[in-house]
Amino acid sequence: MLNRSLPPPSYAVDHVNLIEAVPFKLDNGVPGHYINAGAQPVIRLEFIFNAGKKYQQLPGVSYFTGKMLQEGTATWNAKELNSTFDNLGAFLEVVPGFDYITVTIHHLTKHLQQLLPIIKEMLYQPLLGLEELNNLKQIKYQQLQVDLQRNNFVASRKFRKILFGEDHPYSGNLDLESIKTIQNQHIKTHYSQYMSGDYQIIASGQISEAQIDFINKTLGEEPYNIIAASPQNPIRYREQEVLIEKEDSMQSSIRVGMPTISRDHEDYWKLAVVNEILGGYFGSRLMKNIREEKGYTYGIHSALSHLNDHSMFFIGTEVKKAYRAHTIFEIHREIKKLQRELISLEELQTVTNYMAGAFASEVDSPFALADKFKTLHFSGLNYSHYGDLFDTLKTITPHEVLEVARKYLDPQRFSSVVVG
Repeated sequence: MLNRSLPPPSYAVDHVNLIEAVPFKLDNGVPGHYINAGAQPVIRLEFIFNAGKKYQQLPGVSYFTGKMLQEGTATWNAKELNSTFDNLGAFLEVVPGFDYITVTIHHLTKHLQQLLPIIKEMLYQPLLGLEELNNLKQIKYQQLQVDLQRNNFVASRKFRKILFGEDHPYSGNLDLESIKTIQNQHIKTHYSQYMSGDYQIIASGQISEAQIDFINKTLGEEPYNIIAASPQNPIRYREQEVLIEKEDSMQSSIRVGMPTISRDHEDYWKLAVVNEILGGYFGSRLMKNIREEKGYTYGIHSALSHLNDHSMFFIGTEVKKAYRAHTIFEIHREIKKLQRELISLEELQTVTNYMAGAFASEVDSPFALADKFKTLHFSGLNYSHYGDLFDTLKTITPHEVLEVARKYLDPQRFSSVVVG
């Protein structure tokens, strides 16, 4: 009989075998990768354009250009597109980001032949109409009015401006006046320069060579216009402390951090372990101190965030106004503790075990496998990068944790933004 008073046996995760992406190329030269995996007959197709915020000439142009793809084509209006996707059980999403505009569609494998010609028309023959743009501008204007009342939204925008510099493309925040100034020609120009045929395809799910052949037949004869890469823009970082008071706010939103190393740096995984110890998971030191012991917040986290050109380390939380100075003090205290006192082997093993288990749980679907591949692909890395993670988790020592914390977490170089 099962003895329920005893916990089940546990095992250390010392590696994870990933299904790797297979490269392919359409007849016109468009590159792609696919991952054939999963028990369900579904596919996720992603079309990724080098057309994000860092390429735009005016704030908001990348955002509206991406969103306009859903607003109709030469032969389909937006209502017809949405109705067709709904009837076929497909989900379409367009995400304009800092580096890319990504068009994603989830659908049943059997519906690929019906859906892909429609997606082709969206990508190559978007309507980009004035009426549709004006509708999107009105919606975004109302959304932004609401967002600008949220402390965490304002804090994140201001924090990026400090880290990257006022004139950096990553800092080009959309504001209410910018929405008014965007014209239809701005959208058509951005589309023509950055989205007229230059993209990559990432396909995942139950997808075989037969489906890849169909993708090639459908898209492989269209023009492929290679666009020159955007030059890397240097950051102009200077540490600052910013306080934006809001008398009617009960809480303050806090961001603290600085620029940091990229994923391809030799110390990256060691720094990732340090970040996890500090604030990367629910049992982290910041959570224990500021949430559990002090009761200043419901949650606090630290993270390493990466864009194509630059990376940052940051800590974020929401606290009652009266506790904001105390919270920042405790953040600095926990970092200094990491730099001065050796972590116990027990705590270090808890963190490394958690990171190994978390990684294993993050690759339990074909779409998650594709996400892990994209992280590598767009960072110029290969699958050995994840092997390096497990090597680090098995070998990192308390002394290495201390040295890495001293090397890359410098409170004297931190900037802070408090809103509320």
